[in-house]
Amino acid sequence: MQATTNRQAIPFQKIAEASKTLGLSQYYLRRGCRDGSIPHTKSGQTFFVNIPALLRQLGAESSSERE
Repeated sequence: MQATTNRQAIPFQKIAEASKTLGLSQYYLRRGCRDGSIPHTKSGQTFFVNIPALLRQLGAESSSERE
């Protein structure tokens, strides 16, 4: 399996990674995960943000929708 540099191909990312990918603050993402307003899953104490679901929720256009 070959590693990819396209961060959008990874559906779940930790808060720090998602912050860099989306340009949103870690505080905003963490708070949204805690209050349930951001789609995520949790493993132990680590939040994993569901990137595609969050982009749909925010109304962002994916590359496949532009074509």
